[in-house]
Amino acid sequence: MIRLLYNFWRLKRDTRGGVFVEYLLLCTLIGIGVICGLATLKGALIAELRDLAAAIGELVCTPDA
Repeated sequence: MIRLLYNFWRLKRDTRGGVFVEYLLLCTLIGIGVICGLATLKGALIAELRDLAAAIGELVCTPDA
C-alpha cells in the first residue's frame, strides 16, 4: 500500500507528460478545424461548379450562315 501511495505521489509531481498532452490537444483542435474548413470549402466549390455547368448549358451557339 505504501508503495502504491509513493508511486501516486511521484506521478503527481511529474509534469513532463502534461506538456505533451497540451500539444496533443492543440494539434487535435487544429486538425478538427482544418477538416471542418475543408468540408465547407468542398461544399462551396461543388455549388460553384454546378452554377458554372448550368451557365455553360444555357449557352446557345448558332452557326453563322
